[in-house]
Amino acid sequence: MRYRRVKGTRDILPHEAEARRGLESQVHEQLSKAGFLPILTPTFEYYELYQRSTGESSDIVTKEMYRFQDMGGRDLALRPEGTPSVMRAVLENRLKIPIRLWYVMPMFRQDKPQKGRYREHTQVGVEVIGEAEPQADIELIKLGFDLFTLMGIKGMFLELNTIGCRECRSGYTEQLTGFLKEHHDELCADCKVRMNRNPLRVFDCKVASCQSILKQAPSQRDHLCSACIEHFDAVKAGLERFSIPYEENERLVRGLDYYSRTVIEFKSSTLGAQDTVCGGGRYDYLMGELGGPPTAAVGFAFGVERALLASRGEGIFEFNQSSIPLLLLPLGDEAKVYSLELLFKLREAGIGVQAEFRSGNLSKQLKRANTRNACKVLIIGENEIASGKFILRDMQTGDQQEVGFDELLNLFCSAKGQSC
Repeated sequence: MRYRRVKGTRDILPHEAEARRGLESQVHEQLSKAGFLPILTPTFEYYELYQRSTGESSDIVTKEMYRFQDMGGRDLALRPEGTPSVMRAVLENRLKIPIRLWYVMPMFRQDKPQKGRYREHTQVGVEVIGEAEPQADIELIKLGFDLFTLMGIKGMFLELNTIGCRECRSGYTEQLTGFLKEHHDELCADCKVRMNRNPLRVFDCKVASCQSILKQAPSQRDHLCSACIEHFDAVKAGLERFSIPYEENERLVRGLDYYSRTVIEFKSSTLGAQDTVCGGGRYDYLMGELGGPPTAAVGFAFGVERALLASRGEGIFEFNQSSIPLLLLPLGDEAKVYSLELLFKLREAGIGVQAEFRSGNLSKQLKRANTRNACKVLIIGENEIASGKFILRDMQTGDQQEVGFDELLNLFCSAKGQSC
């Protein structure tokens, strides 16, 4: 029987794995400069953590969660997002606040696989915990903008909104619910549920008929309190000061219950309909929902796969055999033993080198070197071992020269960093 990977999962082949390491290195470098500390949380948590924080009516909880019972009967779930887990860890471990944290972790959502988004995918998350000022929002957005620019995200643009606070949101929720009741029969089944549990979620609906109805919905901007207006104006002024282009989108709400005030999405025009690269915003109520003291917080998260797709294109998912700078070709058993010692000496000197230990004559060995995409090969036989002079062959030009160990070191060390 031939086994296949589970739908919505994927194998990360060497070419892409290297690109991911490069992206994560860029993230690490930039976030470290900004005072962010790394954190990792368990892959699975108690189901109640996400039910409580993300919201019982959210698509994540109602449709997408990988929920299961373990052998002890505990109600658990694979981690669908990082923020609740990080906040739980801050509370449980009594980390000193304010604190800035970041992570790279796999997430699991049982939704329909999309372009650059899979049922198991990797997210980079950034959390600023304990800072309520609009300057924290500005700094975080600027950080994301600079990071995505550094990554080379193509066609990038920012959408921005405010969803207010609990005090000013109640009046709008009441008016919105009244509007939705007037159009009850025209709404999809999901929006009929959202209308009673969390009306703001209707703006996340992708059904065309619902989107058409919502164009006539009342605006939340008319219900914002003075504090929320002042906060949002300060955020916009900060973005303009740093020349960060943005578009205001009054229908942008994000899909999670814990958001308040500022919400953001970085998008890329290269991704088609599913164009969101990064989402985030302020979540000042989440710590309190999890049993902690009221604590302001703001953050964002983005999928590594989608970011790579927006920056590198479809080719990033293709696997191309990497070149080998130097391949040792031992001819005979004695040469194999000698080559193994030479292999480690060359690596200790900083040279990227491999060896072809399969038996075969020189012609067969050279064919194997071509298959392995070797730039240069070092031919080692009994005569070469006796004389201390080896044959170095350029696999592209076919040129050959005799070199000793010191000459070999000089050749490769002087050319270090150059590709073949």
